[in-house]
Amino acid sequence: MGAFDFLREGQVQHGTFGAVTSTIDWCELNFVHTPHVAELVNTLTNVPVVLLGLYGARAHAAMLPRRYAGGFLGLALIGAGSFGFHMTLKWGWQLMDELPMIYVVSYSALMVLDTLPTFTHRFGVWGYLVLLAWDVFVTFSYISLPNPVYHQIAFAGLMTFTVFRSIYLLRSLPAGHALRTAVSRTLLRGVATFVAGFAVWNVDNLFCEQLRAARRCLGGVGVGALGHFLEGHGYWHLMTGYGAYLIMVACTALCVAIKTHPDAYMFDPHAWVPVIRPTSAKPVPAAAAAAARAYAKASSSVIREKKEDTDLAS
Repeated sequence: MGAFDFLREGQVQHGTFGAVTSTIDWCELNFVHTPHVAELVNTLTNVPVVLLGLYGARAHAAMLPRRYAGGFLGLALIGAGSFGFHMTLKWGWQLMDELPMIYVVSYSALMVLDTLPTFTHRFGVWGYLVLLAWDVFVTFSYISLPNPVYHQIAFAGLMTFTVFRSIYLLRSLPAGHALRTAVSRTLLRGVATFVAGFAVWNVDNLFCEQLRAARRCLGGVGVGALGHFLEGHGYWHLMTGYGAYLIMVACTALCVAIKTHPDAYMFDPHAWVPVIRPTSAKPVPAAAAAAARAYAKASSSVIREKKEDTDLAS
């Protein structure tokens, strides 16, 4: 059925919600603690992700144009879908876990492409129509070709584009500026956390037999509860959820700075859960628009001069 069928071997395939219908299974043993929850640790580790996403959406909806809260709300949706998937191991819930990952990172890609000065939409309604068409295509193609590798490649490609686009946009901010430093550090911390989670996810898949044996040993000496700390997929949820939050904060702060001015918004890069806030009272729209256009023009000139210097040097 899928690329990870070896993880399904020997697993219980029936619980309160009926037979398992997902195309993929994980290293955590099914229905060990209760027939109502297929994978207890993998289910519960989604709760912090949901709460983090909801907090980010609520906090940023109060500070920024509401479209910038969409990514954080999407993070909560991913966590909720993953909760249902690992609880039931049903195909429908698997789609509710995996497809929102594509939707959210696609939405984030659109946000980092929208660099038109002021909060006017760069692509207008057409940008959202193209986004919708892409999401519909991915949805139906994945349902027709339910191979997890297809989903993983699509997600990784979009995620990589969003991160590298953000790195490119960093050149628009003045060197040494506080926001540029904050965005760089937070983006690096988010990517590092996400990649570390991906590494743990791979270890959990590739060395599943050894991890299960270790958990059995812990149970044999009366400390079986410690085996929960060897459920690598749970770390994947926590680390990628938190890493995604940091990446969203960095990318969002970068976008609003380009659309307004580098001094208009700021966040604490040392905070565990940073929130972007205006640095002063909300500026008059006309003045903000003029400042944003002037800053964008100056930034373009700087980038063009750097390119010309590079061409002359070569």
